[in-house]
This record gives sequence, C-alpha cells and structure tokens, in this order.
Amino acid sequence: MECTLPECTKPVTDNTTCEVCFIPKYCSEECRIKDSDFHLESCRPHIYTLKDFTFAKDIKILGTGAYGEVQLVQKSDSKKLFAMKIYKKSTVANIIPLKVLFREISLHKSLNHPNIIRLYDHIEDTIKIYIILEYAEKGSLFNIIRKRIKLSENEIWPIFTQICVGLNYLHTKNLIHRDIKPDNLLINKDDIVKICDFGWTARGTEPRSTFCGTLEYMSPEMVNNRPQTYKVDIWALGVLFYEMLHGTTPYRAKNPREMARMIDDGVYNIGTHVSNSAKILLSLLLQEDPENRPPIIEILKTQWVQEYCDNKIRPGWKVKHPTHGEGVVKDCIGLVCNVGFRDKDVEIIENELIRICTVLDEVGEIMYEHSISVHLKTKLDMNKTNLKVSPLYKKLGIDINGPPTAVYIKPAIKSAKNSRTNSGNNSGNNSPTVRFEPGICFEPTRKNPRLPRSPKGFEEVKRSQQLPIRKIMKHDFEGINLSPEPVPGYAQRRFGTPKSSFLQKFKKPTTD
Repeated sequence: MECTLPECTKPVTDNTTCEVCFIPKYCSEECRIKDSDFHLESCRPHIYTLKDFTFAKDIKILGTGAYGEVQLVQKSDSKKLFAMKIYKKSTVANIIPLKVLFREISLHKSLNHPNIIRLYDHIEDTIKIYIILEYAEKGSLFNIIRKRIKLSENEIWPIFTQICVGLNYLHTKNLIHRDIKPDNLLINKDDIVKICDFGWTARGTEPRSTFCGTLEYMSPEMVNNRPQTYKVDIWALGVLFYEMLHGTTPYRAKNPREMARMIDDGVYNIGTHVSNSAKILLSLLLQEDPENRPPIIEILKTQWVQEYCDNKIRPGWKVKHPTHGEGVVKDCIGLVCNVGFRDKDVEIIENELIRICTVLDEVGEIMYEHSISVHLKTKLDMNKTNLKVSPLYKKLGIDINGPPTAVYIKPAIKSAKNSRTNSGNNSGNNSPTVRFEPGICFEPTRKNPRLPRSPKGFEEVKRSQQLPIRKIMKHDFEGINLSPEPVPGYAQRRFGTPKSSFLQKFKKPTTD
C-alpha cells in the first residue's frame, strides 16, 4: 500500500499511522505531519467492532458494486439496522490504490448532515475493509423513477429541495461531489433524501480537469476536458430535475460519442406537461457556460421553488447563530432567509437556519432549537403509488407508515353456490366451507390484545379486530337449491356410440 499523502507514492513500511482512528497510513512521520490538517477534520476513535453486529435474517445483500457488496446488519444490543459495505483489499487494489479508498473514508467521516448518508465507523482486518453506514429503508431515487416513470411537480419539490440543501452543505465545505445521479440518492423511511457515494468527490476551490462520473449527467466542460468547478454539480442537478419530470435524461444516444456531442450542443426537448416555472428553472440549470449557472442559494429562490414553498420562519423572528451571534430575519424568498446580524446581512437556507440556530418569534418564544432533522415530508407514499413494497418490511417488521400493529384476518367463506358439489356428501350439514387463500397467514384471535397508547394506533387496532361470527340459522338458506344440477347431454355422451372399434361389435342395433 502507498502512503496516504496524495503527492507521495512511497510504500508504507514502518506502519506510521494515526494513533486515534488508525485509518491513514504513512511512509514516514514527515508525511503524517503534512496530512494532519486534512485528517483532523475526520479523525475520531472507533466506536464499533465486528462483534457488535449480526447479519439480518432472510435479507442480507442490499446491493453489489465494483469494489464489493453491501449487506444489511443489525446491532446486537439495540437491534438497529445498518448498511455494511464490505471490500476485499485485493479486489480494490486491482482497480484503485487503497489510499484513495482510505481518503474517501476519511472525507466521508467528516460529513455530518441530515441530507448526507452517515458513515459511522470503519473496521479493518488483513483481508477486508468494513464500512458501517446509515441504512436508508426506501432505497434509491433510481428505483422510484423506474417504477413511476415520471413524478408530478409537487412530488419532485421536496426531493429536489433536499438534494439542493445537501449539495449546499458540500459546497460550503469546498467539496464537489461530481457524481450526482438517482443511484446515489437514497431515501429513508421518513422520506429524507440522503446523498451517498463520495468516490469522485474532490476537495478544494481550484478548477480541476478530471474526467469522472456518469456520462448522462456530465457537464459540457467535463465532456470537453475543460476546467471544472462546483458548477458541474449544478448541471447534474438540472439533468436530475429533467429526469424526474420526464422519466428519462435529456440526452439519449446510441453511443457515448454521440451523447457527448448532444451534451455539448445543449439541445433538449421539454414535455407539454411541464409548467412554465419549471421550464425556466431547467433553462437556468442546463446552461453551457458554467459561470451562468446559479449557485444553490439562488436556485432555492426561484419562482418554481416559491410556488410549492410553505415557510416555517417569518420575518421579524430572532435568530441566535453559533458564529454570527444574534440577528433578525428581514425577509424570506423561497427557502432562503435574509438574516441581519450586527456586522452584515447573511442569506441562509431555512432548513439550515433551523438546524444550527435557535429561532425565536416576535415575543421571544423559542420556535426551533438546533433541530437536526427538519425536513418537509414527501408525498411519495408507497401504498398510493405503483411501487412494490419491499419484502424487507414484512420480514423485518418495518412499517414505513408507523409502528407495526397486529391485524387478524377473518377467513374467507365460500358461498352456497360454490358448496353445491359437497352437498351430496354432507347433506345434513348446513355449515359453510372455509377456504384459506394462499399466501395469507392467519393467527388466532387474542382475547385481550394490548392496545397502543396513541389514539391513532388505538383506532387502527380497534378496526382490525375480528368481528364476532353470527351463528348461521336454517332460514338463511331458504329458497336456495343445494342439490347438484344435472349437466345437459351428460348421459348421452356417456352411453352414446363408443369410439373404440372393438366395442362397435357390441353396439345395440337401433329400431325404427
């Protein structure tokens, strides 16, 4: 393995490493000191070991990739679910240097935001590398677009704005993701969008010229090997916005060369179902000149964002910022609040303001105080769309709409019409026949089920209780003929002319 310092290519010989997290490995103490500024942002001690986790029953593999696979694991004591990425060092070393992977782990560890998938810890042995990640129950945005084909604009709004908030967090930390696409956007059970996969993420404000990412979401400057800034993420955001509106990316071609030409030309078609404000936003994001593409703050102030916006913060409210001190909200445009502090006015995204600040109303009552996960819940309900509910929810008892409740199903009862064939054998028994549908599990009724405390849960369990079965009386079947009906032509077919030539000899002659 090479030294973790990017500009050094010497092999690691004396195992000089960080004594706290043991992630970076250097060839000398001099390289460790040079890399200390970068590493201190993500350095923290290990909190987990492999013994703390067990593989989830029934469902283990969540996905596979070029480097390894992702497995669903469970914390042994709390039963909390995590996603564990498992890499074989030999496999990774054949594709990229191991120090690049460890660099990605260090960078990802330093990120802590509601719209960024959390990397909790990294475990390593001589053969494999284990990365403990936050588990997103609803999977990727790619699966949703694939099932739904296209989304309505009011469904796109909370997804799009959350991606913008997550990207703004990265850009304020001088990070460029460079691979924004539906596959790298996960959604948890609370409909919070999480950006993941930081393999192509670059640090710094200097322009770069690396050809990386996914071709469909590459910007014109990347296709043409021109210098790139954080504006490549703005272009990918526009492609993603187009894909959610239309179900496909704006540039489709038979081969990569033709697609690169189409991206460079910048010509795309917009459907008639798209609103005028959404068309304007698309034209702003998908501009050939990166300097003309707006930053995230300006995107969240556009007309399309304002149309679906329901502000939580009002002008005149007071703010206590950890860095700027006390201030007053002057106005709110879209999801951006203009806050006046003592020395200057600062534009802050509403969700970020709620997350990191204490917000008070006009009379001084605390409205928000460091709320970590303040997000608008999307309208993508798994039960109301064409999405299939993952078997993971059933096998692991995960309910995306609330706590799991026991439901007792009354067995289906055959009607008298379907019971005629059995009337000859049990002519004296008037009880109906019980039919059990395949794939349905029937549980015995409990006499005194334990009801939840919440009123909503109480009503759900109350409605799910099995109704008492009324005793079937004799007069219920009055006027219904339960005897089997003769099938027309049955006797003639049975005793008619035999088909066998041998039996033709014994055929009874007909008389006129």
